[in-house]
Amino acid sequence: MCGIIAIVSFKNHRHNLSKMDVMAKMIKHRGPDDEGFALFDINNNCHKLFYGDDTPGNVIKSGLNFAPKEKYQYSSEQFTVGLAHRRLSIIDLTASGHQPMCDESGRYWIAYNGEIYNFREIREELKMQGYHFFSNSDTEVIIKSYMEWGKECQNRFNGMWAFTIWDTLKKELWISRDRMGVKPLYYMFHDGFFIVCSELKCLMPIITLQPNFGEIHAYLLDGPSETHPETFFEKSYRFPAGQSAVFRTNSGDRCLVFEKYWELSLPSEERTFSTKKLNELSEQYYYLLEDAVRIRYYADVKVGCALSGGLDSSSLSYLADRIVNENGNAGEVVTVSNVYREEDEKYCDESEYIDIMIKHLNVKSFRDAPEKKDVLLLNDRGLWHEENCYDKFNVPAFNTYSICKRNDIKVTLDGQGADEQLAGYNRFWYSYFHSRSKWRTEYFVSLFKRNIPLSKALYYGFFNKKFITNRLEGRSIAIGELSNNFRDSRNVLFPKDYFTSINTATHWSMKNSLKKLLRQIDGNSMAWSIESRQPFMDYRLVEFLNDLPDVYKMHGGWTKYISRITFNGKLPDRITWRKDKKGWPMPLKEWIQGGVKRRMDISIKQSELLQELKSKYRSFHENDSGRLQGTVLRHFIRMYNVSRVGELFFEV
Repeated sequence: MCGIIAIVSFKNHRHNLSKMDVMAKMIKHRGPDDEGFALFDINNNCHKLFYGDDTPGNVIKSGLNFAPKEKYQYSSEQFTVGLAHRRLSIIDLTASGHQPMCDESGRYWIAYNGEIYNFREIREELKMQGYHFFSNSDTEVIIKSYMEWGKECQNRFNGMWAFTIWDTLKKELWISRDRMGVKPLYYMFHDGFFIVCSELKCLMPIITLQPNFGEIHAYLLDGPSETHPETFFEKSYRFPAGQSAVFRTNSGDRCLVFEKYWELSLPSEERTFSTKKLNELSEQYYYLLEDAVRIRYYADVKVGCALSGGLDSSSLSYLADRIVNENGNAGEVVTVSNVYREEDEKYCDESEYIDIMIKHLNVKSFRDAPEKKDVLLLNDRGLWHEENCYDKFNVPAFNTYSICKRNDIKVTLDGQGADEQLAGYNRFWYSYFHSRSKWRTEYFVSLFKRNIPLSKALYYGFFNKKFITNRLEGRSIAIGELSNNFRDSRNVLFPKDYFTSINTATHWSMKNSLKKLLRQIDGNSMAWSIESRQPFMDYRLVEFLNDLPDVYKMHGGWTKYISRITFNGKLPDRITWRKDKKGWPMPLKEWIQGGVKRRMDISIKQSELLQELKSKYRSFHENDSGRLQGTVLRHFIRMYNVSRVGELFFEV
């Protein structure tokens, strides 16, 4: 897990490249263990390597052909391409894992962020093809996979990644991002340069970031998006998930040629339920999830499991404990949990369920509660690292990873993606009641056991489809200067076919709303230099659950039915058959009161960014902060978050 920068300068090379070390320091949190720089002269086909303040001495003395020999400096206007890397050492902690890394010939150079979990199997396959390896890192496996299979190598990877490979012969930069977009990647075409980077803040030493008012306004109206290209920063874009691209420096065209290598196929529409088939599918589900945990548990540092006491995190903790015990390391698994201790916050606390799992597995538990007085400070830090906003505060996740940092846990297993694939959220009940046959006993059982108000269940179940479709389309009516097309492109509002079936809803959630959670988790974990791994994002499991008929996801009044059946008898019943859904809850109303609310009000009123938005958009409206509940509370927090983004990034 690391931070990367790749920059191609068109003019003013010294200005664009002389501060690469300062740019890399802006993302030091992504990789505090090592740093490296490579500059390339594409006209004379030569390069220079540099170290920084955080480069270990053993790297400099290693003798590797990609080991830096001098402190970073921009010494010649002939250098027009640069790679920078910040390393969080997880696998192969030796100097051999240093980056930018090259192959033995020096033709291919890589700056890489992520983990390829099946790299050991791929390495053995490459050895059979005659390749030799100087390291035990997955970075070298990526380079040699590219040498052997070209761009097809990304189809062989099981993992999360964002990387660039510079080909010194073809003078082109190949860029790839993982299937689901677990690892962030951004790009910008500027008048003087083209850049690819892990976080856009690394641009601040060489340009002044400008706000993208349209995107910020759309956030205030509809909420955050991580699906479409637009970001909060003008002319800066998200690199699309599941795609790769080539930038050719000798073509004269300043553009990226994108190519999609993976896309989630249309989901299953099968509706027949079979107990025999359920048992067969549950065995497959268990095998895939267990193997996803197994390959993600491999690391040369301490690994922990984020445990909320819910079904998903408990399943991962159970599997991790089982895998560790198989290797004769009983009692090694540790868990981390965000909890609440204040009396008025107790309704958000899940300690009861965490205790059940800790006792069941006999593992160690680290837990802590965020302090009310710190919520705005923690939220600021989260906004700085995520470079986007969220509907609420980031505090529970941010606090969870701070617990990891304090206890020397460098890798966590997290449960993101389970609810989206297994229909775990209450909103999937709307799709259930809208699409299921009203004449089956199971329908009325679910009506009795539902987790949503009866009025909503009846509304979605018995109003005609045209009425619901019109209601959804009405949500995306253009407001002021923002067009329907722009708001729809953000993929925040439910599409008109959302309630067609449960699988239609889960499919949309996987492609869109999940990506907001993935970005939040990356931002919050990397803020503490922690690597978050998500077994439910294993593409084999994603494809399996996408093809799974939704009758096995919601059945008999239960969400996540196949998961409950799979872990029935393995987990305590109070965990397996737990009905309430929390998911990193936070006591917002209790936090936003007294002095905290006054500080938020002041920040909103004094925000230059919000004043500019107000002057640009007639549809911009102030928030009534006197009645903080429901949509008013959500809008108040959005306004506050924008005010803080303005001060953090634009008002310096």
